[in-house]
Amino acid sequence: MTSSATHDNNQHQHHHHHHHGAGADEEEQEALFNALTGSSDKGSRVTLMGLAANIALTAVKGIAGYLLASASLIADAGHSLSDLLGDLITLFAWNWSRKPADKDYPFGHGKFESVGSLIVAFFLISGGFGIGLHSYTLILPILSRQFPGLASHLPTFTSDHGHDHEVDIRASYFAFLSIIVKESLYRITYQVGKAEDSKVLIANALHHRSDAFSSFVALLAIIGSWYGLTILDPIGGFIVCSMILRSGLAIGKSSLEELLDKRTDKYLDRDVENILLSNLAKLEQEKFTVTVQEVKHLKIGPKALVFLHLGLTPPTKTSKSSDDAIPFSEWVVIQHMLSGLILKEIKNVKDVYIQFKTL
Repeated sequence: MTSSATHDNNQHQHHHHHHHGAGADEEEQEALFNALTGSSDKGSRVTLMGLAANIALTAVKGIAGYLLASASLIADAGHSLSDLLGDLITLFAWNWSRKPADKDYPFGHGKFESVGSLIVAFFLISGGFGIGLHSYTLILPILSRQFPGLASHLPTFTSDHGHDHEVDIRASYFAFLSIIVKESLYRITYQVGKAEDSKVLIANALHHRSDAFSSFVALLAIIGSWYGLTILDPIGGFIVCSMILRSGLAIGKSSLEELLDKRTDKYLDRDVENILLSNLAKLEQEKFTVTVQEVKHLKIGPKALVFLHLGLTPPTKTSKSSDDAIPFSEWVVIQHMLSGLILKEIKNVKDVYIQFKTL
């Protein structure tokens, strides 16, 4: 005999969704409006804050770089400009992932988080490669002076090595300002991402930090150019490149694994099983003993769906007669109790599906 139960973390009842053509369009327009206006939730607010900061930093660094003849500052402004796209993707992924389940997405829209964080990871990896390539082109002329034989065998990607001519040391003030702003945004966004268990917010937080790192490289370039220590720029760039690539690849890997339904939370199944084992004694009655056969889960964004396979063993080896059958009302009580325990103890579980089988 098999049976199943479903419970929501916020309300223990079945979901009912009714969609009509015009209503669905209106909901999409409303979601678009909420994504752009922030709809007063923490995730949207912190992302909009990052968006505004990137617009301001792009303008300030671009103008300052032009007026103070700093190619590094202008390049850094370009990086801030590219970050605007990351903020917009984060904003839409965050808002879409929190839409309720509907006819087309019966398990909810949580996977939009994984898609958004995968795209932001791609931006991180691209940015890391960009900094690495820039550093490589800067170190080539230095290597050609020190090791003429070696440099002649290395590939060159551009003839422009990005030298700053008569750079103004005041350009370093703007690079330093960018470091402070972007590191602050990283800390705030990361804190909200952790609190909300949001992969896309955490990915965007690391994107902010990558911009702080690129501003640090720009600062090294400006100071190095001012004091004649041109080697500082490429060395700093290679270090930052490796750090950004490491973050981007880690986020991309975990996002892809979630999209492919790999078991990414190895502790969740164990926690569910521990809750079941510590409470099964309460369920043991004269007619059966409950055993845990299998525990599985599926991540849908920050939430998880839990699937339980429980075995029911009669206490005696006598043939199963109709007298040993468990009344339907008892199945419902057992399902409700176990689901309620799991939903109460583990906050990121969205639904619990229980299947019983008489052994």
